[in-house]
Amino acid sequence: MARSAIFLLPLYLLSSLHPAHGYGSGAPKSQCGSLAPGHGIPAKDNSNTPYSIKLNSTQLSPGVSTEIELTHDGSDAKFKGYMVQARTDSDDSVIGAFEIISDDAQYVECGSVPQSAVTHVFSEAKESIKMKWKAPSDFTGKVKIVATFVKDYSNYWVQVPSETLEVSESTSTGIQFPTEAPSAEPEPETEPESEPEAEAESEPETEPEAEAESEPESEPGANERHSEMHPIYKGCGKSKSCFGIPSKCLEENECDFAASWKPSGDQFEFEMYRKDGSGNYVAVGFSKDSKMGEDLVLACANANSAELYWNSGQKPTFLSADAGITDFKYSSEDGVIFCTMKSPSLLKSGDYSVNLNEEQTILLAGGPRIQAGKLEYHLPGKKLAAAEPVLLSLVSSAGVKSDLLVKLHGLFMLIAWLGCAGAGMIMARYFKQTWKGKQIMGADRWFQAHRLFMVTAVILSIVAVVLIVVEVGVTPLGLEHLERNAHPVIGLICVLLALVQPIMAAFRPHPGDAGRKLFNWAHWGVGNMAHVFGICAIFLAGNLAKANLSSTEWWSWVLVAYVVFHVITHLVFSLLWAKSERTQRIADQQMAEINGMNKIQNNNFGVDEKLDQEGGSFRKILFFVYFITAWVLVAVLAVAVFKAES
Repeated sequence: MARSAIFLLPLYLLSSLHPAHGYGSGAPKSQCGSLAPGHGIPAKDNSNTPYSIKLNSTQLSPGVSTEIELTHDGSDAKFKGYMVQARTDSDDSVIGAFEIISDDAQYVECGSVPQSAVTHVFSEAKESIKMKWKAPSDFTGKVKIVATFVKDYSNYWVQVPSETLEVSESTSTGIQFPTEAPSAEPEPETEPESEPEAEAESEPETEPEAEAESEPESEPGANERHSEMHPIYKGCGKSKSCFGIPSKCLEENECDFAASWKPSGDQFEFEMYRKDGSGNYVAVGFSKDSKMGEDLVLACANANSAELYWNSGQKPTFLSADAGITDFKYSSEDGVIFCTMKSPSLLKSGDYSVNLNEEQTILLAGGPRIQAGKLEYHLPGKKLAAAEPVLLSLVSSAGVKSDLLVKLHGLFMLIAWLGCAGAGMIMARYFKQTWKGKQIMGADRWFQAHRLFMVTAVILSIVAVVLIVVEVGVTPLGLEHLERNAHPVIGLICVLLALVQPIMAAFRPHPGDAGRKLFNWAHWGVGNMAHVFGICAIFLAGNLAKANLSSTEWWSWVLVAYVVFHVITHLVFSLLWAKSERTQRIADQQMAEINGMNKIQNNNFGVDEKLDQEGGSFRKILFFVYFITAWVLVAVLAVAVFKAES
């Protein structure tokens, strides 16, 4: 019995622990409704709270901001955590948008409303947190700011209200706070680490463990990791919007290029980063769509100032090194360049301008910088477009535009010209004397197989062209594009030749007609030319910026392997055909001598029409090997296409 009790004691102690869920790094979206931490302990009475919410003004107009301060009443009761919202007095719904001006603050999106709540980032004790709240431009009514303050694990106050804030059209805006953010005010120093420990000692034995688990910031090494992070990554998705290349690089803080932006009073603050920045640039474009062209571009390339360009197609035109940009800072360390700057909301130079208060599709690119005021075209794989237009004034996640249509274009072309075209050509050239007397739907097997392969290739090519035109239009056929990569024109020639083939076949002369021989040569020549152009286009796709395959160094070698294998297969088939023809000629001659015939039949194979040409089994095996190998290469290249970083 004693042994059983000893064994069950740990289980009993574990089961007696209350579930505890602290949020040491800030409150999640799940707490938007209650604003309550998951400590498993009742909240304190708000009538005795040592904390308060101070408003810069209790009256303001729609679309105007006011300053808010979370603070204590002078009793030295610092708080470790908080979450704050604005709610209407009529129905308690979340309303408005916050703007953070403190490092220990991050946005929480409640009810699909961006920047509708703010919570802490670090669990250190703090005396005061300031922020701004902006009333919607289409709202009038009464609002209360409500906040939850967490002093320690056992002591917290939920939904502490502020004074009533009235939003009305008649309110004078002259009493509002100045546009300059009070960011110069020093943040209060945090308390020594020993103080939280002293507080924890007064808690029940089980609570310090739960609190430690809920605050990962207190783990050893957390502060070191935070300090080693490049500034471009700090606050992404919390206090600023970020965008990086390759896609999803921000999750691992490993971007080749990155940019961030956030509102700063009447201006916007931009950061641009490039890992291999020596002699190169990184630039942000502001577009109404996801395509580069007729867009204003802000570049980090010059150590002395930001540079503004107008991009009409692929040739950026330098506009200005000023354009109202202020607080420009440039650094270059260990090959990494980093720029920070502030831009007016109306970025303008001459006749070119962009209103940053309007929705913009962010374009990010990088390439070599030739000299001051002259940027080279971005490198393959070094360009990215946002999925949709975003408001720069709101912290949001600028998702990457899907390149599914480009990938499907590549997949269909691979299937058409590596998987189908080659097999169809081999079937027509070397299998006319195979499966003799055996038909499918009234036609020889070789002909039906040939037609299936080639029709599939033509249909897939047409679909691929439609997909790519929908994605990029016809601009890649322009001369300035062709100077860098002839893939679009060569691919178009391939498809046009492929379309000619079925038209020619529809008008082919009957066997024995005078024009049949000419048709055979023309059909053979056009088909082979289409195949050659198709393989060349796929080869050039490896260096195409849109395909992002520049890092797939083995792309070209796989295609070379296919070409070599295709040629060797043709040689083997040709040798087999020559050997069979020679054997048959000898057999025909011997048969003619035995029967006393004076001439050999016109048919080179002169045998029973129902007998296959010699070597039929080997030809079938060889074709099977060719077909499987071609499709394995298609699969390998298709994986590269779909794994290419956007």
